[in-house]
Amino acid sequence: MAFTCQLFVILIGFLYNVDAESQNFKSAGKSNLLDVAHNLGATTFLSLVIKTNLTATLNQTGHVTVFIPSNKAFIDLPEEQKENLKDLSYAKEILLYHLVDGHHDKKSFRNEALYKSKSKMKDGDTFLKVRVNIYHGGEIITAGGSPIVNFDNEASNGIVHTISRVMFWPPRYGPVAQIVNIPITTFMAYGLMDGGLSEQLNKKEPYTLFAPTDLPWEALPNKTMNKLRGNKTAIRRVMENHIVSGTYFTNGLKLNDTLTTMLGEELRVDSIIGSSNDI
Repeated sequence: MAFTCQLFVILIGFLYNVDAESQNFKSAGKSNLLDVAHNLGATTFLSLVIKTNLTATLNQTGHVTVFIPSNKAFIDLPEEQKENLKDLSYAKEILLYHLVDGHHDKKSFRNEALYKSKSKMKDGDTFLKVRVNIYHGGEIITAGGSPIVNFDNEASNGIVHTISRVMFWPPRYGPVAQIVNIPITTFMAYGLMDGGLSEQLNKKEPYTLFAPTDLPWEALPNKTMNKLRGNKTAIRRVMENHIVSGTYFTNGLKLNDTLTTMLGEELRVDSIIGSSNDI
């Protein structure tokens, strides 16, 4: 499981009646964002747009980039998240997180670029940002950790990209160094502090931390743990070997990928479990 510093219904029922409603989106001129979504068959997304009163937002003039989750992306959500999306005020903010100001096509994407979404943080003044990452020379491009599977569907007032997962807000935990708030990584949190890495990891540069849960730490021999305790140099070296520079979502990794740690060692991806929804 990777933690980055910037990180980060039953909806099936919507599918049955949305087609008739979606026909109302069709316009006489060039296809707008809602027309494009309809043509792409994004019925679940469109149903939520109707229910959250966002049709006017997607009909507005001026360019907007929309990352539309596929119908399957909604079906594949964990049950808890499906239940959460029944709260239409919450669902509205999630949809707004999929809307980014400006016209951003595939060729304009840059690794680690941050795009201002239309969803605001709880303080009401700061807009959440969607991070785009490029892996394997552009073979995989993710938005908010979700793979983009269909690019550059042009509209009169913007552009649509289809993604294979629903994007949720970035994790609440903040910088990597603050993961002391995550109970399963207590040893890592203390190790980062004891190793003197907190200040560095509180900076804006993106990092990915491959953080073992507490269980494998507790399984270490007492002799090994005793060597680490109070030895800041040793602790720092162990911590640095779990950190790589850059944002590596699970969905961007492949088997046998190699990454270089802060310590200069090489990590190889032997298996990939779960998804970057977990970060």
